[in-house]
Amino acid sequence: MGTKSIREIIESAIAAHLAAQTELAGVNIYKGLEVTTDTLPQAIVSCDTVGNLPDLPEGLGNYLATVNVHLYTSADATSALANHRDRSAAILGAMQDLTAIKAVFVNHGDATCYDVTAETVDDGRGDRALGTMATFTVAVVLPA
Repeated sequence: MGTKSIREIIESAIAAHLAAQTELAGVNIYKGLEVTTDTLPQAIVSCDTVGNLPDLPEGLGNYLATVNVHLYTSADATSALANHRDRSAAILGAMQDLTAIKAVFVNHGDATCYDVTAETVDDGRGDRALGTMATFTVAVVLPA
C-alpha cells in the first residue's frame, strides 16, 4: 500500500479524468485540497467522506467515498447559463464513463476503481457565479 491518502488518490484520478474531457477545455480543474488561485470557469473535485465498503471486512483497503464535483461559471460571461449547463452535462457524462474512470485509476497505479454512482445534482448561484454540485459515490480498493 502506498503512502498517499485515499482521498488524494480519488481526487487526483477523478480530476485527471475530467481534465481529459474535450468538452471541458478551458475549465480549470482543481482538487479540493489544492491551494491555488481560483479562476473561473472551474471544477473542484472534493472527496468529502470515505468509509468502508458495506458487507466487506474492515482493514482490507476497500473504500466507499463520497465525491463532490463543484462547477462554477462566471455569471458575467456571454451565454453564461448555456455554457454552464453544457459544462454540467459534460461532467455528468464523463462521470458515467466507468471504463475511462477505471483506466485513469489503473494509469495512476494507486488504487482500483470498481464503481461510480451518481447521487445528486444541485444548482445554485452566487453574487456573480453560477454553481452546480454533483455528488457521486466511488468504490475503490487499494492494492494489497
